[in-house]
Amino acid sequence: MKFPAEFVQNMQDFFDDPAELAQFLLALDGERQYGMRVNTLKVSLENFTQYFHDLTPVPWCDTGFYYDEQATSPLGKNPLYSAGLYYIQEPSAMSAASLLDVQHGDRVLDLCASPGGKSTQIAAKLDGSGLLVSNDANIGRMPQLLRNIEMAGITNAIVMCETPERLAARFSEYFDKILVDAPCSGEGMFRKDPSARTAWDAGKNTRLASIQKNILHEAAKMLVEGGLMVYSTCTFSRIENEDVIDDFLTQHVDFELVKTKRIWPHIDRGEGHFVAVLRKKGEPTANCRGGYQPPARQNDDFIKFVEKHKVKLPNGIILQHKDKLYIPPANCPDISGLRVMRVGLSLGILKKNRFEPSFALAMALKKSDFAQAIDLPLTHPSVQRFLRNETFEVDAADGYNLFCVEGYPLGFGKILNKRLKNRIN
Repeated sequence: MKFPAEFVQNMQDFFDDPAELAQFLLALDGERQYGMRVNTLKVSLENFTQYFHDLTPVPWCDTGFYYDEQATSPLGKNPLYSAGLYYIQEPSAMSAASLLDVQHGDRVLDLCASPGGKSTQIAAKLDGSGLLVSNDANIGRMPQLLRNIEMAGITNAIVMCETPERLAARFSEYFDKILVDAPCSGEGMFRKDPSARTAWDAGKNTRLASIQKNILHEAAKMLVEGGLMVYSTCTFSRIENEDVIDDFLTQHVDFELVKTKRIWPHIDRGEGHFVAVLRKKGEPTANCRGGYQPPARQNDDFIKFVEKHKVKLPNGIILQHKDKLYIPPANCPDISGLRVMRVGLSLGILKKNRFEPSFALAMALKKSDFAQAIDLPLTHPSVQRFLRNETFEVDAADGYNLFCVEGYPLGFGKILNKRLKNRIN
């Protein structure tokens, strides 16, 4: 499929040598690159490589690996993927969160988060500390974002569906790190998704640049002095990348450019990415941003469930909202009035005379955190039956069981008379 003539003309500005332009265009017609990123919230790199061999590291991400799509069985169907041990992610896309330099205890905003790849990468760096606000303004993208947050076993995130303007009005100078993976023209998708070529038009870069500038402007209001903000796109356009950053620095003299990085498909093993690291001038001050916490509430049915199954819950107070129980992140900010999809760890739902645990709770636990657990090897046929939501026979005690593969939870199953049914909430 040919490239749009205007796109080729725009790319001539980058390459003085026509031969390099030809190499770039040839690369966009070549073999795409495949990547996976290990979720260190659940598994160490050492233990992970016991299951996957001959992986080549991604140079800009210490937990990322290339894999050969032709030589590997579909990774999205592997039970270890369903257990949240890794995330399938285009290698270039791993660069943005890597350059954000997330540290233990940081408060981090992923402003344009869906489907959640960069949020899960940030959460692994936080390792349960600090706070992650994972936001996307598009309500249609929420189910995938929520699912990926839950599969990864993340307990310290708030998932929101808000505009940058409404967030900025609430979180003035609040976050230590902000990631803006902006909506873009997606020229870096030309190799991965040929339909992206037909969707491109000559005015798309300019239209999107206007949106990107506004998002960055609002994001800047939410960053503390001395904080870092990363702007990234999966497009090659100078209009959406360098020009957006130049405009931002002109309008925001309190920021400085730390570095930029471009990943080119004819030079690097990736589909293409642009990353700019920005720092807000000034020195970080003592963190005295207090949290907001409604009063904790105890529920007898939940207490009975915890005691019966000897559940080892993550640290934190337990709160109730209508029929739902959850553990919010420590020092949770006041989020009243905002469009919030999930706060911290969802524990489950209260129903008449009983408590039903959530999928998120199962994925946040270890096998040893729940008294009744079924643990099967990777190739056991019942593992796939569980993932297909089939009902099947098992030799285990009645009631809730934490269903695991190789020691890693896949969810809760409820057993009655040796018959197990997958419980998904």
